[in-house]
Amino acid sequence: MKKILKIAILLTGFVSIIFIIFSTPQAELIEPTRSLKSSAEEPAQVTVFSEPPGLSIKLDGKLVGQTPMRMKGVDPGTHQLNVGESATEIYLAPGQTFHISLFKNKFIQFEVAKKEAASPSGSGKTSTSETPALQPSPEYLRAKEENRKAWERWMQFVDGSLKHF
Repeated sequence: MKKILKIAILLTGFVSIIFIIFSTPQAELIEPTRSLKSSAEEPAQVTVFSEPPGLSIKLDGKLVGQTPMRMKGVDPGTHQLNVGESATEIYLAPGQTFHISLFKNKFIQFEVAKKEAASPSGSGKTSTSETPALQPSPEYLRAKEENRKAWERWMQFVDGSLKHF
């Protein structure tokens, strides 16, 4: 009887160990942190201007702000854009920066020209002119400098370097 009890206990222990080993979950698969689809579909950017400024902007029926405005992180695809009382449909490619303006109730899509690298000064060009150049007036130079600075601020706003103009 003692021998049968020892065998039963030993057999029960062996079966219990086998059951525990096979019933415990094995290492689970790790969820991927990124996929090929998400890397191919980068969010787009939309920059909206209007004349006059301050018109309300709705994207797909949701009020997002007033012009001028830059919207980052917009999903690629086709969207309904309302500026003031005017509406248009736009298509955004993944990672695209889309610029659009409303002028006289007409939408104008435009591209922003990239600045080219300026050539270094003293590139070997020399002036061979015999007559002295006329000097512009200080008022002209000041106005020209102000216009240049305003243009640079505008271009920085358009290309995304500045949040507000």
